[in-house]
Amino acid sequence: MAAEIKVRGRRDLERMVPLFLAMVAGVALAFNLLVCWKVYRNAPLREAASRSLMAEGSRFFYDSGFAEPLPVFTLKAAMALGADPDAAVRAEGLVLFAAITVVSFLFIRRRFGALAGAMAAMLLAGNPYLGYSAMRGGSHLHALFFILLFWYWFDSEKHTTGSIVAAGLAGGAACLSRLDSAWFVLISAVLFLAIKRRDFDLKAAGLSLGLAFLLLFPYLAYQKAKYGNSLYAQELSLRRWANLDRYGYNSAEPMPTGPLSVAGFLFRDGPVSAVKRTFGGLGRSFSFEIPKVVYYKLTMVLVFLGFYAAFALKKDSLLVFFAAAFLPVLALAPVQQIPVAGGIELRYYLSTLWGLVALAALGFQEGLEWAAKHFKAWLEGKVLEHAAKDKRDNKN
Repeated sequence: MAAEIKVRGRRDLERMVPLFLAMVAGVALAFNLLVCWKVYRNAPLREAASRSLMAEGSRFFYDSGFAEPLPVFTLKAAMALGADPDAAVRAEGLVLFAAITVVSFLFIRRRFGALAGAMAAMLLAGNPYLGYSAMRGGSHLHALFFILLFWYWFDSEKHTTGSIVAAGLAGGAACLSRLDSAWFVLISAVLFLAIKRRDFDLKAAGLSLGLAFLLLFPYLAYQKAKYGNSLYAQELSLRRWANLDRYGYNSAEPMPTGPLSVAGFLFRDGPVSAVKRTFGGLGRSFSFEIPKVVYYKLTMVLVFLGFYAAFALKKDSLLVFFAAAFLPVLALAPVQQIPVAGGIELRYYLSTLWGLVALAALGFQEGLEWAAKHFKAWLEGKVLEHAAKDKRDNKN
């Protein structure tokens, strides 16, 4: 009877801790949303500044100008209902912030445990950079939401027709939110193939990737027909990055114009320079941007625990997510986009942030379980030691 009560009490405690953390996450999310709306309501918009003009000018879904169609379409729908464009862009960002937090809780809870899910939700809900990015109207949160869905369903333990279709739709939607999400889709597919090898379901992966491409193809075809280049807007952006890296802001020197391919951007100063930049960006990211975007520095301790736990317990999917989100950023990381602090804006690390938060949540869960197990063993040893001592004293 005593043993049964002890087991029941332990189970109640195991349920109460995740429940408490989930409640804290809910309060933190609500507070963060309210504060962000109040403080950053008039913060200048980034790429969303001209999205309302693109929404007014678009005639159908894929006709979205220089921006990817999904963020333009959602704003167009809100404007059709009479919403103010500025408020609608910011409100959409906050809705996506909340949706990412909730989906993260559900996905991590199902895959890795209730405590990890609640901890991840709490770390995301309390992070101010997610709310700040939401209020600036960036498309990174659109992409992150669908990247999460793609990653979860693409790595299903048992693929079904539903998971295959869902992964394909989510992958396509991520690319239609930000075309650079295609790097995440492709890198994660390659990494899963390398890790799972014979257990990798090539047929399911091919169908998901094929469906994602079918959704994306009309956008690429329309860009090709309209501008003569399927990647015209993206390659113009790469040209701006390259000019910024070489000439900085407000340079009087004549600068190159026109689209710049991905290969041209990466090797703009030769392969040796590309390697140096990559390592320079890697060092800067881990020494400056990543600790800053994580915000709570103690979280980095949990991140390292999470990396260890992911390797030790073979939780490869979290490592795949982090790598697929972080590797594409290395191409931009060495660029001095911000004159005062150097480096690039933290919004480019939002997908990387999610991977780090998930790893930190896993590290917290496994670290707590390890500590509880060893504390229990130590306590039981002390009890036995005192019992033996009392027995010897009684004999004497």
